[in-house]
Amino acid sequence: MGFVPIRVEDYVKLYVKNNPGENPAALLKRFRICIADALAGARCQCCGAPIWVIGSVLVGNMCFTCIAGEGYPTEDYEIDEVLEAREASELDFDSN
Repeated sequence: MGFVPIRVEDYVKLYVKNNPGENPAALLKRFRICIADALAGARCQCCGAPIWVIGSVLVGNMCFTCIAGEGYPTEDYEIDEVLEAREASELDFDSN
């Protein structure tokens, strides 16, 4: 199935609900930095794959596999704007 897209604001609400000690404004700020990194082409510091924003916010710029230890995301969240940009980039690349 792959990643499930989610808006950053929705993920922050979900995360804070499950982690009530987290400061939502600080978390959103970290997300915005990590999203900017992803959109700029940041790569996993371990293997060079594109970063997984949701995991990278907590552990630094790394991909899903290096963070989760799983080869493929199954119903794991990723920020929608990052997924959309990657999809558009792949379409642009495929059309050349």
